[in-house]
Order: sequence, then structure tokens, then C-alpha cells
Amino acid sequence: MLKETDLITTKFASYCRKSSEQDERQALSIESQIEEVRKIATDYGVVVDDDGIRQEAKSAKDFGTRPEFERLVIDSEKGKVQGIITWHADRLSRNAIDAARLVDLMDKGKLKYIITKASIYTSSDPMSKFMLTLACSQAKMDNDNKGINVMRGLVKKRRMGYPPGVAKIGYMNDNGEKGYRKILPDPDRFDLVQSIFQMYLTGTYTAGELYKITIDRLGLTTRQRKREGGTPIKKSQFYQMLKDPAYAGFFFGKDDVGSIIRYEVNPEVPRMITEQEHQKILSMLSRGGSRRSWVYTNEFPYKKFCVCGHCGGSVTAERKVQMICGGCKYKFSLPNKTQCPKCKSSTKDKSNKTLEYVYYHCCLKKDPNCPGGSVSEGQITGVLKTEVVDQLAMSESLKSWCLNSIGELEQREEKRGRDTNENWYRRLEELEAQENRAVEGYSKGLVNEKELRQIRLSVQDESMHIKAKIGVPEGSRFDLGVLNTKLDILTEIDDIIQNGTYEEKIEALSIVGSNLTIESKNISVTKGILYEALQKGLLEARTKNPQFEPRNIQDTSSRNGVFQDVCPTLLRG
Repeated sequence: MLKETDLITTKFASYCRKSSEQDERQALSIESQIEEVRKIATDYGVVVDDDGIRQEAKSAKDFGTRPEFERLVIDSEKGKVQGIITWHADRLSRNAIDAARLVDLMDKGKLKYIITKASIYTSSDPMSKFMLTLACSQAKMDNDNKGINVMRGLVKKRRMGYPPGVAKIGYMNDNGEKGYRKILPDPDRFDLVQSIFQMYLTGTYTAGELYKITIDRLGLTTRQRKREGGTPIKKSQFYQMLKDPAYAGFFFGKDDVGSIIRYEVNPEVPRMITEQEHQKILSMLSRGGSRRSWVYTNEFPYKKFCVCGHCGGSVTAERKVQMICGGCKYKFSLPNKTQCPKCKSSTKDKSNKTLEYVYYHCCLKKDPNCPGGSVSEGQITGVLKTEVVDQLAMSESLKSWCLNSIGELEQREEKRGRDTNENWYRRLEELEAQENRAVEGYSKGLVNEKELRQIRLSVQDESMHIKAKIGVPEGSRFDLGVLNTKLDILTEIDDIIQNGTYEEKIEALSIVGSNLTIESKNISVTKGILYEALQKGLLEARTKNPQFEPRNIQDTSSRNGVFQDVCPTLLRG
């Protein structure tokens, strides 16, 4: 039984705690808890000095994170504190370790009383200690349940296509129902952030340079919120923004079992970049501060497609300007010269002849001792004319015939595939019926267990092979729209190689898929798969009929028979 004299002689301290976490928003403030503690002390006739009131704003979820609580436990172990007054037991502990420490102090007799507004726990009463343990365990369970509920809510939000948390810069949260709030484009920042992505994708700026432009010229700031925002975006935020896949329409997060999976952003949220552009940005960022290798000046269109045949390194290009003196016929390098080195005549003399050359050679980055060799732009143009123009250039009529023939052949192949699949499906039905008959025979005692097992294994093995043969992968079919674009280039390839602009040559070589290899002052061409097949088909047609001249024949009906056997070759390619 509780004795009033024991309370009076006991050294008491009080403990008040409040954290700002979601699960404690309903708890009293520290000032209100102090008032409650003083009222409890008055009710029980206990005196607690102001120095004895321990207070802190810390979470009790984890062990060892509360300095004032630790000091209270140490004082109890030393005998300086024999009783604790608090508003509720969950103020003392929301984890199993701290609860066990309090009960252990009571078992040792060092902590005699814990008094709350609703209960009083004494060290001499086993039921009191059990109830204290139960109260702390209840607090821990409430804490765990709230964590589960929060995680469930986060998973639900991810499935809706909305990354949890504050909207990314360039977007904003709406003011809808909590848990169902959508993400909308920020009218003040969406276009600005999108332009930053496009500026970086050009490869003209490093990330550091673009950050300075973003701050100094574009003035990008974070969205103003109740307690924060409205300040220039930090450098770390800028880099994180460039890497964030949410701008491309997807993000990663935990599912119900804690595994990290990919989620798609809600279709109603506008994307700033495509997934391919996101991957390109990641590749660009991984290269550090250097400008991107795919940014080329408009002087050297072939540099992007060249590789060194000796070391496999990249190729650079440089322009050489020479002059032949009109007076003495001496040839010299023109840059930084105002007169002929031999006869001292002015370089501005109209009788002088200026020569310009562009040479492509190995950068010597992979191997400084690479023998390399260089080739002129004229050599590259000549090789392209021989290897690409002369072999692949075609007329409009031949292009149309190729597209029509391949389309017709694909339709026949597709019909043949459907007929074949129907046969395979019929065979699968027969196998299923065979297995059902075996099972029925086993149930009637006509088939033993060993025979049934053998029949099932045989049926399963054959079924697996049939299922592997059924259907034609969608990727094996031509996209006739893409093919039309590529064949358009072949109808104009001659003029593009000879007279085209930088952009036209880049586009043509990109579509043709031609790679150039420089080795020992020679250059070779590697063409794409489609053009290898087309070149082979044209060669076969000319071999079968020497009079077959695709570029000169306008009437396609006369060559259908000649080219008919070639068409399957093109399709296989």
C-alpha cells in the first residue's frame, strides 16, 4: 500500500518530452506537460524543484538519442533520483530498451515510483511493474502501427504515379484532399526548368557553367512555401535535378514488401524530357566537367563517324591553309604570315594562290605512340562515293518498288506465320487431350503411375518446344516509315556527299549507319545491316541480269521477276 511518508522522503524529478514528428502531434506541449506535472506533484504532496524538471524535444522511438533521459537514468542509478513524475508513460519510452531499463531500476530498488496523471507505478508491486511495461509496450505498438500505416500510404501514392514528398522544382502540389494531392506544372518555373534541360542536352555547357547561368541570368529560385523557399537553387539541388528521372516520367521507390521497383509518373503530369534524353544526361554527367564529345564544330562533319584503326581511339580534324607565292612559286603555311618567307612579297598579292586542306587523324588519347596516320577530307569523300554512292544510290522508282515489294513479302510471311501458328495450336490441343486421357486412364487403373509420369514429361517437353516456336517477334519486322526515310537519303546521297551542308552530311551518315576507320593513311567504310542487305540484293539482281540498272529504269514492271528472288534476302537482312 502506498504510504504518504514514503512519497515525502523520496527524491523526485519530473520528465517532459515533445517531438515534432507526425505521431506526436496530439501530445501536449512541453509547457502544458510541466503544468500537469506540477499539479500531479501537488496532488500527491510531492515537491519538485525547477531544477528537477527535465525537458527535451526529442523522439523516443530509438534508444540512446535523448540526453536528458540518459541523465535521468544515470541520476537514478546513483541514487540522486528515486521517483519520476511524468504526464504519461509514453513520455518516458517508446522503445523496448528504455522501458526495460526503467523496470530494471525498479527491480533493483533504485527507482521506487513512477507517477503519471492516470496511474502510479511502484517498485514493490509486481503488477505495477507489469502495467508499466504494458503501457510502454502499448506506446511502442502504436508507434510501429503508425509507421506501417505511413508506409502503406506512401506505396499507395507511388502507385498513383506521384513521388512522395514536396513536388520537384518546376512542379507544384495542389491543395486537394490529403493523401490524394496531385502534382501540377508550376506556371512560373516549368518552362524555365525545361529550357535548362534542353540547354544542357546541346552539350555546349558543362553542368557547372550551366548552374552559373541558371543563377546569374535565369534567376531560378525554389518555390516559396510557408516556412522555406524563395531562394536561389543550391548547386547540389541543381545536380540532383539533372539526375532525377521523375522529369522523364518515372521514379523508384519501395513496394509493399520493401523491394525497390520502378514506378511510372501519373500520365496527367507533363514530362520535361524523354527517357532517352534522361539517359543521355546521365552519360554526360558521368564524364565530369569536360564538354561533350558529340559536340562538333560545323567544319568537320566526318569526325563524329571516324575511329582510329590502330588503337581504336577517337579521331580529330584540323584545317591546314597554305599559299603558293605568285612571284617565286614557293609554297608555305599561311597562318600568322604577312609575306612570303622566300621573296618577302606580301601575302595579299592577287597573284598568290591559297590552298585549304582538312586532315583527320588519331587523337593519341588511348595510345600516345599510335602510328595513326592521317587522311584528307577529299580522300574520305572519294571513298564514300565509291563505297556508298556508287553501290547504294537509287532512283525514286526503285525506292518505291523496294518498299512495295518488302511490304507485300512481309504480308505473305505474316500470313504464313499465322497458318503455321494455327497448326502448332492444334498440336497443343492434341497434346492436352493426350494428357487428359492418360489421367483418366490412371484414375480407372488402366495406366500406372510410372506410365502417367512418362506421358506427362513427354507432353510437357513437346509443348515447351512448340510454345517457343509460336509467334514472330515484333522487332523482326520492318518499320516501313523508318525504312522510307532511309531510302529517301539514298535517292539524294550523291548530291549530299558532294555538295551537302554540315547538317545534311551528319544526317545522311547517321541514317546510312556508315562508320569510317582510318589506318595507315587509308580509310575503310563499315555500313549498317540494312544497307549490307540492300547492297547484296542489288548485286544479286545485276548478276542474274547484267542489263538490270536500277538507277536508269523507270518502269518497275519489267524487273519484278529479276528482283523477286532478291527480296527475301533484303527481308532477312
